[in-house]
Amino acid sequence: MNPVKLMRKQAFTLIELLVVIAIIAILAAMLLPALARAKARAQGIRCVSNMKQLTLGWIMYIGDNQNNLPLNGDEGDQPGTPAANQDPQWCPGRMDSAAPSGEPTNTAWIAAGGIYPYLKSFDVYRCPADVSTYSTAAGAAYALGGRGDPRVRSMSMNGWMNPADNDVNADQTDFRVYRKDSDLTRPGAVNLWVFIDENPWSINDGFFLELPSGTTAGLPTATSWSDAPATYHNRACGISFADGHAIIRQWHDSALWKFQGPNGQGFAATGNAADLDWLLSVTTAPSH
Repeated sequence: MNPVKLMRKQAFTLIELLVVIAIIAILAAMLLPALARAKARAQGIRCVSNMKQLTLGWIMYIGDNQNNLPLNGDEGDQPGTPAANQDPQWCPGRMDSAAPSGEPTNTAWIAAGGIYPYLKSFDVYRCPADVSTYSTAAGAAYALGGRGDPRVRSMSMNGWMNPADNDVNADQTDFRVYRKDSDLTRPGAVNLWVFIDENPWSINDGFFLELPSGTTAGLPTATSWSDAPATYHNRACGISFADGHAIIRQWHDSALWKFQGPNGQGFAATGNAADLDWLLSVTTAPSH
């Protein structure tokens, strides 16, 4: 038999190759979304675990410190160095472009925090879905990543939980500020959040604040966000509560999905203001 003819019979035709490529493309199109969903679920599970560990450290700190909650400082309360965090705040340091050079990638700031001795892990301070980075060379943070190194923290604490210097402004006279665990009775530990995934465009200090502007049916309400929750878990974020449980909370307000601005400037709740109403209802309670 002619070997040349044998080789020609065993080779794929162009049409056969195109069919195989098309089948592979179809299978990839079917499998990639499933793999993406599986990855998102795995990240959500790990995020909830991190939240629970952080909250357990917070609870253990309270038990060892005469039932006092760890301090929560905003950007004006940050010490000059990790060693200067003598109070101590739950986690000093900033994660934004205004931070001192190298601070957002320096784990020494986490280690200086009041709850770190109960955790002994840096990983639990950062959500696995957060891709943001910070470049020491450029002195800039990048919410979508791409330059520098991962920031060491993506989570912030409820600003009504033992704020340093009463940093919840004049609204604190109408709504509860929580200093000790005995203050958590309204609306109850199961209904008060402690830690949240903060939006990578918004995060700076570890102090996350939403401000009520009035009440509806006894619950605080407002029409504008102050700080922004993250949405990188398929338009959701992790959030933990004072009793120790944690959830992934889905957001329906399109203002959160589109947010790409600095924190603390305030932006209107659009599309679904019920998200803001819900978060405020588990943030604080009327003082009377």
